[in-house]
Amino acid sequence: MEQYIKIKAIDEDNNLFGTFKLSIDYTGFINLPTDSINKEITLGNLILYNVPIVESFDNRTPIQYYKNSNFNANVMLLEEHKYTVEFESDDSDLDVFYSLKNTKNSPIELFPNKSLGFLNFGSYVGKTFLDIFREDKSLYKFPIEVRSRKINYSKDYATMIGDLSRFSSGLIYELDSPVYQSLEIGSSNKTPYEDFMLLEYLFEDENLPATVEYLSRNLYTLLEETIEEVPTSMASNIGPNELIDVFSNSENLEKIEKSNDSVWHKTKGYVPLKIKELKYVDSIDVPENRFYKNFLLFIDDLIDDLLEKVEEGYVTDKLHEYKETLSYYLSARYFLDISTMDYPPLNSQVLQKKEGYRDILEYYLLFELGFKLNWDEVVEDFRGYEKKVYRLYEYWCYFELLDVIGELTDMEISFEDLFDVDDKKLNISLKEGVIKSFDLNLSDLIDVESLSLDNNIDSVELDGFIDDLKISIDLMYNKTFKKDSDYYSYSVKLRPDYTLSISFAEKTFLIHFDAKYKLDIKSEDYKNQDVVKMHSYKDAIEDTIAAYVLYPGREKEIFYEKEGALESVGAFPLNPRDDRKNKKDLLEFLSNFIWDLINLS
Repeated sequence: MEQYIKIKAIDEDNNLFGTFKLSIDYTGFINLPTDSINKEITLGNLILYNVPIVESFDNRTPIQYYKNSNFNANVMLLEEHKYTVEFESDDSDLDVFYSLKNTKNSPIELFPNKSLGFLNFGSYVGKTFLDIFREDKSLYKFPIEVRSRKINYSKDYATMIGDLSRFSSGLIYELDSPVYQSLEIGSSNKTPYEDFMLLEYLFEDENLPATVEYLSRNLYTLLEETIEEVPTSMASNIGPNELIDVFSNSENLEKIEKSNDSVWHKTKGYVPLKIKELKYVDSIDVPENRFYKNFLLFIDDLIDDLLEKVEEGYVTDKLHEYKETLSYYLSARYFLDISTMDYPPLNSQVLQKKEGYRDILEYYLLFELGFKLNWDEVVEDFRGYEKKVYRLYEYWCYFELLDVIGELTDMEISFEDLFDVDDKKLNISLKEGVIKSFDLNLSDLIDVESLSLDNNIDSVELDGFIDDLKISIDLMYNKTFKKDSDYYSYSVKLRPDYTLSISFAEKTFLIHFDAKYKLDIKSEDYKNQDVVKMHSYKDAIEDTIAAYVLYPGREKEIFYEKEGALESVGAFPLNPRDDRKNKKDLLEFLSNFIWDLINLS
């Protein structure tokens, strides 16, 4: 079925420059009312043909008109689809498709007449424009939104940003980090759209709502000294300082009738009616709770700012919902006892390590630092409207794999393991090559007692084998394999995204991973050509036993050379919304793979 949209390019003064047409032939199902099929629908300066008008856009239909547009454009396209674009006009001096032509890795391919061509955004998503210039002056601009067909862009994009920011900021604020408390923050180039996506991420049930619920029952407190004046008969904690204070202040003494009490004789008949007593009470007015309260107020202000920038619709409804939720949080009685924050206590061990507070710090860093950090590889990819989601996915997969290896070996990752720092500019960049060596304890992979029973092996002998076997895992990032190198490829240079080098008993085995932000259009599965690339790694790179694709799909598939062998290629799903399950599956697979590797060797 053909879909197209025609856009009359009319400026504010009602000048008509010409008409854009954007079209595609689509073989899938389009959810259109029966009486709207193969009919043109006029909508202001637009003509829609087989284009659904929707309140919630999907990730399958190539062209949709989105009614509730605030930060999004109304016209929604899909990545990795090829569209035909053309422009009809009587004016030959117009510079058409200006933005599309002048972006890096331009998605448009024009024929010689420059008014007809093809448009394919590949794996780029975000907002761009069909626009017209004359002599470098903008005459007309029409926004279009390119959405992802592999992930839920409005949610998973924010999830990846949040996960990546959480991991990197956690490393950055290590006490021994070279940029600890000395970060240079670059100028923010976030759009309101990105702020809204981060708010959607923040207000998901498992994020801020769960954190606030936990903190409401587990607020951090400190014992605080207070002086309280109590009747003498009720005082329970009187020391020398309190006695000195009593008898140095005559207004607090009263003469009583003669008594046989020895104290009466020593004080010449004067005794205190009241006494100031030192007490210790739990106080919630501590820097960490002030930080928590300040963060909620900051989000409240951010919502107010966004509400001034958007029109009525879905986004404003959600913002009002978030505003109401925040008002409920801030109405909690305990916030009345928490004063205004003087400074952010970023070096607080409570903020960095205590449950609940650690989450608030991560959310704060997400909004305040996020990708404002001068992280060379990241900043240019994710600022502004156009975003290289495939690059974000590569970084995200890297940190997810780091989590898996860290859990497998029970070793922590530190800042200096991953980042290089430019001392002059405080720019940070990911290290390439061999990143870190991990020591693996074989006993963490297997149950020694059950293994000895199942295989009729003496447990003492097995314990000795485990203690003697030294296993190390080198993690490599973007390591180049080539001829005349210790990291050898017998043919062309090859550069897997990530490589695990597993060494034991003077043997080395390599497992490669490539992050592929791709799906087969028809099957929503991995692309065959990506698995073919894994064959090239396995064939050409010395000591390679396996190579796998990481992709945002659902199904895991492994192709073994033969039955009983470990040599294999395949694909593992790694999705932002299912990352816990995906990482657990990958961890279990690697544990079993390494044990089988040792057993077969």
